[in-house]
Amino acid sequence: MNNQIQGAGPRQNIFIFQIFYDAASRQSLDPAFIPLDNSANERPDWFEFWVIRKFLKENELKEDAWYGFLSPKFTSKTGFNSSVVLNTLESVDQEGEVALFSPHCPELALFQNPFEQGEYWHPGLLRLSEEFFAKIGSSVDLKTLVTHQKTSVFSNYVIAKRAYWNEWLDLADKFFALTEAPGSPFAAPTNYYADGRAPMKTFIQERFASVILSRSTFKVVAPELIFLLSNPFYDRMREPLVACNILKELYCRTRDPDYLATFKKLRQHVGMYPDFEKRIARIADETGIAR
Repeated sequence: MNNQIQGAGPRQNIFIFQIFYDAASRQSLDPAFIPLDNSANERPDWFEFWVIRKFLKENELKEDAWYGFLSPKFTSKTGFNSSVVLNTLESVDQEGEVALFSPHCPELALFQNPFEQGEYWHPGLLRLSEEFFAKIGSSVDLKTLVTHQKTSVFSNYVIAKRAYWNEWLDLADKFFALTEAPGSPFAAPTNYYADGRAPMKTFIQERFASVILSRSTFKVVAPELIFLLSNPFYDRMREPLVACNILKELYCRTRDPDYLATFKKLRQHVGMYPDFEKRIARIADETGIAR
């Protein structure tokens, strides 16, 4: 680790980096986070993945320190500022290993897992993700994978200790090698527009955390879902969304199929998207993931 880097917390074991691309994004950073310069932007097609992987390959992480790599839009996407993040980490310092500060938390509750959610918005993502995990010899079954708020996250908004990042880097290196091969299907564009058309690989890699956390015993902390749904927009959806998350967590603990069946029935009545039931039926028909 570069000796010039100072921790973001008073214990000097919290290293939360916030990535910037130019002078404007540098100005938008939270001053309590550590600026991470990506103004060279060598591979814009990889978005933050490139920066995170590069840092992990070039720096040795301390075993019991926290590390996170956040985009410039972290606060606008999540509503969390550095005070929330640092207070959370300091309160669980020795007991926690992974902290999740995900945007789009209602979708973490509504969908069976982030790969199903990805298929909903980016058709073809599930098949390509399955192809990748099959190529590396992983036994994960994305059609039956069930995740909840403490085993899923979007946008790589993960702050974790070295053991997690070692697992992430292993997956990232394998994915990078396959994706960089000539003619790789993982580099195909999606219909999602940010600054230009984003390639499918960017949406696959941000779901690696869900696979890692679902197969591990990491001690995970995340803000309570009910507080994340405080916006009046969620008034009539709040209770069913919280119930969906609880049912999935109970299923993961017990493997009782009744919990999963109840979740799948309940989510049809949340009412977040008007065509949800029809699109979920299409995904089931096209991919084989159970409705």
